Amino acid sequence: MFKSTLVLLIGSSMSGLAIGYTLRFKNNCPFTVWPAVGKAPNGQPDPSVAYGARLDPGGSSQFGVNDGEIGIRSWGRTGCDGGGGNCATGACNGGLVCTDGGITSGVLLGEYGYQQFGNVISWDLSRVDGSINIDTSINNGGNVKTCRQSNCPSDQAFAQPNDFQAVTTSPVGSTFDITFCP
Repeated sequence: MFKSTLVLLIGSSMSGLAIGYTLRFKNNCPFTVWPAVGKAPNGQPDPSVAYGARLDPGGSSQFGVNDGEIGIRSWGRTGCDGGGGNCATGACNGGLVCTDGGITSGVLLGEYGYQQFGNVISWDLSRVDGSINIDTSINNGGNVKTCRQSNCPSDQAFAQPNDFQAVTTSPVGSTFDITFCP
C-alpha cells in the first residue's frame, strides 16, 4: 500500500495539471490482483501515465488521472511475481508499473477519455482484444458496468470494434470504483 501511495504522490506532484478523475481499485477476489493503469491513445503507448500496485484480498488503492488525458486504460493482472512482473494474465512491459499502455495485456480493459466538447469523461469496459481474466465492475455514481467470465453482454462491455452500447459518460472530477470479483 505504501508503494501505491508513493507512486500516486510522485505522479501527482510532477504535473501542474488538475486531477480530472480518480480510479479507485478494490480487490474482492480470494487471490492477489495487480491493478495497472496506462495510456495508449489510438493504440500508441505513452508512458507519461502509468501506475501499478499489488492488492492482496480486500486491498484497495487509487490513482489520479490529470484533466485532459485521453487513451487511459485500467486492467487487473494475476499470477505476478513479487515485483509485479511476469504475470500469468494481463502481463505488460515494465513490471509493477506498465510502460506499454496495456496494449500487450490481452485482457478486459477499462477505457477512459476526456471529451472537451462536453466536459465529460467517456468510459467503458472492453473485451475487444482480450479475454476476461477477472470478473470486473466499474461504478460511477450508481452507473455500473460489469463483465464476468460467465456473462458479459454488449451493453456492459465492447465485444467488437464500433460496438458503442457499452460507452457511458460521467462528469470531470468523478471517481470510478473498479472492483475485481464484484
